[in-house]
Amino acid sequence: MASPAITVSAPSQVSFRGYIVELDAMRALGLCLVLICHFWPRNLSEVVFQLGQLGWIAMDSFFVMSGFLITGILLDSREKPNYYGAYYARRALRIFPLYYLILIAWYCISRFTDHGRTYYNLVQQWGSPAWFTFYVGNIRAAIVGKWPTVFGYAPLWSLQVEEQYYLLFPFVVAWMKREHLRRLLIAAVILSPVFRVLSFLWLPDNLLLQYVLLPCHCEGLALGGLIAIRFRSGPWNIPKVKLAIWTFVLLGFTVISSIVSIWGATDPSRSSRWDRLAGYSLSSAGCACLVLLLICLRGSSYTRWMRIAPLQYLGKISYGVYLLHPIAFWIMVELSKKRILHFHKDDPLWFVETVGLSLALAALSWDLFETPIQVQRTGTAG
Repeated sequence: MASPAITVSAPSQVSFRGYIVELDAMRALGLCLVLICHFWPRNLSEVVFQLGQLGWIAMDSFFVMSGFLITGILLDSREKPNYYGAYYARRALRIFPLYYLILIAWYCISRFTDHGRTYYNLVQQWGSPAWFTFYVGNIRAAIVGKWPTVFGYAPLWSLQVEEQYYLLFPFVVAWMKREHLRRLLIAAVILSPVFRVLSFLWLPDNLLLQYVLLPCHCEGLALGGLIAIRFRSGPWNIPKVKLAIWTFVLLGFTVISSIVSIWGATDPSRSSRWDRLAGYSLSSAGCACLVLLLICLRGSSYTRWMRIAPLQYLGKISYGVYLLHPIAFWIMVELSKKRILHFHKDDPLWFVETVGLSLALAALSWDLFETPIQVQRTGTAG
């Protein structure tokens, strides 16, 4: 997925142009945090384990980048013929093929292994996986207040949020003037924490309601959209030192407050009250500052390390890794049950092998499945 970029037109001014490779690196780093969250053995290092519990901050960075990317694409193409058709075709071919392949895989795994008990437990304790077919699995998770009992479905909540945004936002961009669109996105940033507070007062014991619903967790998407709009409104004087300080302060405070609230918890994946009410807003603001900082520093010596080939490749295949890493985990569990593997989930080799298998599956998917589909549609991979 190509991201727009900027060029530096004056020492303190940036203006919009084409592609930002640093954002691919940011995707890769966020994905690493997610993999640590899901796979790192707690007994190996408590510090690294707790760091992995901050994977939800990586999701906020993905939201900011999605908001920035999609809003920019829509603004640049809304005057072109076939605005809706071209946009939806591009999104569908990039997102749907692997997504629905994964849904089929998890249905077969849960339905036809272990005598179907996994599928039966899912339906009885959570609900039908058909919710994910229509990209409303996050709504079901909010209703029941817990994750699906099949691990492979749980990470899909963020894709549900983004797809709901992808589906609705083109109409908003097409119908509204740029200034009105800017005001709408500002309103979304303000109202999102309000919705979280109201939903918390309504159902305080529902730990997922504020996290997985689009109205309650849309600051990142809206802030990314605001950045895209501002770059298309002329050169932007950005004080980079102040921006770096704000990035450090917001993300630093988010990390510290979140770790303090979950440190030593038996189940650190359970969202704290602080995160549910304020942490998501702070995280989204910090991630927005980070994205803007990377845009300002693109191509500089400060971000040279982000342009190395392995990090760029991981960012390129990150969608596949995100969808396929639960499959890798399932394969590892099955191999362990059959005693083909002789180490358990608390063994460092388990982490190394599972991450390695996730990357291998994603690389195969990119080369043999995702890229051919993109080439067939556009003539180029992307």
